[in-house]
Amino acid sequence: MTFSFSELLASAPITPDLTAAGAEEAIRAVAGLLKGQPAIADADRLITQLLEREKLTTTAMGHGVAIPHARTDAVREIVMAIGRSKTGVLFQGADGPVHFVFVIGTPPDRVTQYLAVVGRLARLLKNESIRAQLLQAASAEDLRTALHAE
Repeated sequence: MTFSFSELLASAPITPDLTAAGAEEAIRAVAGLLKGQPAIADADRLITQLLEREKLTTTAMGHGVAIPHARTDAVREIVMAIGRSKTGVLFQGADGPVHFVFVIGTPPDRVTQYLAVVGRLARLLKNESIRAQLLQAASAEDLRTALHAE
């Protein structure tokens, strides 16, 4: 199967108005956007595994970005959901408030795809002007458009 970051991004549910105060609440809210999608075998198990992963070590990556992720059979295909918090979310060990939460669920046999997604996000989100565009985006579609930048 051919993997496309653009297709993953196009299907990713986005909330531009994440109001969570802490990491657990943010992960539950953003991962909850995936409920009911065909690629999800068990949304509740995915959320549990994301929270367990977060307890091991923070998924905050700097620059106001966190990428909670899990390798799990709770998903049939790699999935992503995105949340943006204008005020910021507190993640343990983060260097400041997290404004962008990218939840990723990956089947155990799709590690290469997961690494490609994280690499692409890392390249995009280290760019200060892209992060500024994401913070100022008026809608989910504006957020999606900003993430297509390269």
